[in-house]
Amino acid sequence: MDEEDLLDSHPDLMDPDWRRHAQKDAWLGSKKDRKQFRKQQKRAARGPRRRWWIFAVLLLVLAVTTTAIVLVGRRPAQDAAPPDPTSVPDVAPVDLARPYAHTPADGWPKGIDGITAPAPAAVGAFKADAVAAAYTKVKQVITAAHLDPAVLTGHDAKAYAALFAPDDRDQILPELAKKPGFGAYVTEIADGHHLLDAGPRTFGTLTARAGAKPGELVVEAKYTVAYAFDHAHPKELTSPAEIVTFERRDETYVVRSGPSFAKSSHGLWIADTAIAFSSVGCAAAKEGYLAPGYANPRSLTPPTGERDAPGYYDPKYPVPNLDGCGD
Repeated sequence: MDEEDLLDSHPDLMDPDWRRHAQKDAWLGSKKDRKQFRKQQKRAARGPRRRWWIFAVLLLVLAVTTTAIVLVGRRPAQDAAPPDPTSVPDVAPVDLARPYAHTPADGWPKGIDGITAPAPAAVGAFKADAVAAAYTKVKQVITAAHLDPAVLTGHDAKAYAALFAPDDRDQILPELAKKPGFGAYVTEIADGHHLLDAGPRTFGTLTARAGAKPGELVVEAKYTVAYAFDHAHPKELTSPAEIVTFERRDETYVVRSGPSFAKSSHGLWIADTAIAFSSVGCAAAKEGYLAPGYANPRSLTPPTGERDAPGYYDPKYPVPNLDGCGD
């Protein structure tokens, strides 16, 4: 008798109840196996999707980081190293499109806007509106003297003189006609030199105080004006000091009014002036005109690296007593 006959004739296999239990167990086991198989398939399917999701996140982080690096790399070099506010380097690039780069004037406003004053307030017997009017008058004078093309290149200072009280005007007009020597009042550009479209820039302050006599309101002006000159061959230059000239001024103005003074003395007076120039053409200076530093003969002496007196550029320092041109 073979094994198959023995299994068929086994007493347990011949029992109908045992057969039903065996079939049910076999079916449940098969169902459990199918469920386990489906779970394994789902995990296998989730695995690649999860790996792709992680990979996508890594790509996004890499893209953002790369963009940030590129933007930082494109940032202008001057942002990383702001100019020294009290010195001009002996050697630095010269760019006529940005002539004030690498100089203290790089961040100064164009025109009169760089000269500021505190909010007007009463000073002695003068009300706030009188102080405000004095500030406005002094700014008009500074604009006419050092920023107006009529004076800078037209050499016509009559409109400037007209801003003063009649008695002071009579003293100013003869002085304006004097040459040589730096004008104590106005700035005139030497013939043959031209300012760039960047225009003059200013930096300074106005402050008011009561004068020594009744009816006197004093305005102290401490400021610097920077002028950028054109040049036919800027690549030949070694420093912006060759095209940018600084004019540093401390001036005292007095507004006179009231019965203590004659009518012809009412108005603005200029009482005191201290001046210094940096990076200036010396031959033109001796004739009373302003020219750029490149107008001077080239020196065979290498740069010393010595710093200029900070007062040439920053009004919080005293005005230097040298202009770099000797006698």
